[in-house]
Amino acid sequence: MICKLDQSDYGKIKPLLQNGQQHDMTLNSIINGTNRGIVYVDNPEHPRTAMIDVTGTISMFVGDHANEDFFRSFPDFVDNQLKADTLESCGGTYFLAVVRDEAWEQAVERAVSHRNYETDFEWYHTFKADRFHAFKSGYKPLPAGYEVRRIDKAMIENDPEEILSEVLNEFWYSTDDFLEKGLGYGVVKGNSIISACLSCCVNDQDHEISVETYSDEEMNKGFATSASAAYLEHCLANGLTPHWSALETNEESLHLGAKLGFEFAYKCKTFEFEF
Repeated sequence: MICKLDQSDYGKIKPLLQNGQQHDMTLNSIINGTNRGIVYVDNPEHPRTAMIDVTGTISMFVGDHANEDFFRSFPDFVDNQLKADTLESCGGTYFLAVVRDEAWEQAVERAVSHRNYETDFEWYHTFKADRFHAFKSGYKPLPAGYEVRRIDKAMIENDPEEILSEVLNEFWYSTDDFLEKGLGYGVVKGNSIISACLSCCVNDQDHEISVETYSDEEMNKGFATSASAAYLEHCLANGLTPHWSALETNEESLHLGAKLGFEFAYKCKTFEFEF
């Protein structure tokens, strides 16, 4: 049986982290209670295997990949509890899991074999400040009427379409948590949020970036680049380490990351299907 672990007990899965997972930014941000996520385990008292669901984004596995009790229950868990929890927490209708090695790849492949899934790779990148500075002079200037502003409480509250509130709710327990621990910059026109670059995951000085332009008409005008450049300048000035990841098939995101000075570091296989 797979069950939801109480948030106050997330620390119980720390002994399951291995092969560098002890330093994984995403895992630690959820275990420490910084960012939203749900931990599912085979046994709430003495877990051997856990799945960490990063709300609205991706799922990760830790512990014993050969735990038959966990994977025997997995198909029913996915089809029922995980489907319901994902819809309730963020309106999501897809399962997307990332695996770090071949052993977990084989285990998850067997566990989702009842589904018509697709595979991809999540590419993880390292920020190179020298590359960022070299490319920066080539960024498009903002047109008249647009400006880059740091995301603060007033900007969030005065957003007429409540775009920022919805985005932050995917990753953070509250707006105050984001303002205290996270960071963000947006391109605005008046009070309207055109594009934003913000922290979706934070562990100590490490910040994972989420970037989006919210209007189809405003795409491909350099707004995401402008917001991200301001974010990265802040990171450099304050000793923060930005991180970037994107699916291998998301060519637009990978192109933007490269344009901002990020270099490919490694990749992990993903499994995806619709509930």
